[in-house]
Amino acid sequence: MTEILKETKNTVFDGCDFVVKLPKTRKNTKIKLLQITDMQVIDATQCRTPDRLRDDEKSAWNPDNFDVLCANQIRALVTQTEPDLIFITGDIIYGQFDDAGTTFDWFCSFMDSFEIPWAPVFGNHDNESYRGVAWQCERFTSSKYCLFRRGTVTGNGNYSVGIAVGEELVRVMYMLDSNGCYSDDPDVIRPEGIYPDQVSLVQEMAQRISMAQNRMVPAFMAFHIPTAEFHEAERANGYDTEERTLYTLGVDVPAKSGDFGFKLETFKPITVEGNFMEVLKACHVDGMFAGHCHAINTCISYQGICWVFGLKTGLYDYHIPGQLGGTLVTLEGDDFAVCHVPALTAYGPFPGKAKIFENFFAKI
Repeated sequence: MTEILKETKNTVFDGCDFVVKLPKTRKNTKIKLLQITDMQVIDATQCRTPDRLRDDEKSAWNPDNFDVLCANQIRALVTQTEPDLIFITGDIIYGQFDDAGTTFDWFCSFMDSFEIPWAPVFGNHDNESYRGVAWQCERFTSSKYCLFRRGTVTGNGNYSVGIAVGEELVRVMYMLDSNGCYSDDPDVIRPEGIYPDQVSLVQEMAQRISMAQNRMVPAFMAFHIPTAEFHEAERANGYDTEERTLYTLGVDVPAKSGDFGFKLETFKPITVEGNFMEVLKACHVDGMFAGHCHAINTCISYQGICWVFGLKTGLYDYHIPGQLGGTLVTLEGDDFAVCHVPALTAYGPFPGKAKIFENFFAKI
């Protein structure tokens, strides 16, 4: 039976804020992690201004359609993948459409219903809600299966999750806030980026973990907005050039080293002070997971690290038809594999769908 440990200081799991502890019988089995991202759930009944949405959008994004537009996809993903841990790389809600906090509250209860540990970070839209970041953080921490810690460094939600089989850590996930929320709240109105104190926190946790486990434990890092190294990876592999900024790997350009996915929008990356790549290698990070870009789902290997844009989850906001679902990470020893998993839910009409979605649904 899986245990969730929340007090790990001065134990063999020292350095981890949380540990998903699997039984020893799982030692020679695959461990599965599911990434979902950028649901951006909209409650059109909470428009701050009357002209923010068109009438057809107000009808489409009514709370009655939460299941059709988002929840059913997540249910399908969980059923398909049977994950040991779900991690969420931000933009759970579109905060300016959740000033009452009801959508955020619904989502937390919905995720808890799976009875599977889930670890979220904030995106740049989550904290726009007038309900406030303090309430949102408390709602996360009060959720039975949610692994979240607000932390004391820059941002809200910087923490680590260990994945263990028995007393042995097999993987660590460093969850970071990439900031950049558009809000008047002084607790969240920081320019987008990963700040030096956040990096120092990761280094400190990695050192404590290695001392407690007597070895360097392989790690992933997850946040919302991609860093400059994501762009560096596609450039170094010859995918992004002055002549070609958008592409599908294996179609517009040959894919290297098992790379896959498409880039159908440009993005503005965040920068990290200092030599971030060296920090990642010193902390034994070999997988980086981001969201934010709904029309990018590339997985690119560079400098011994896998740079992954998660597949967008749910029908809210812009997206590529047929390219929705989640991202499955399968652990086997120190190795891992990444693949996108389409959500096997029917594309069908629903009452009052927005005109912008008309071409996204199958004809019946």
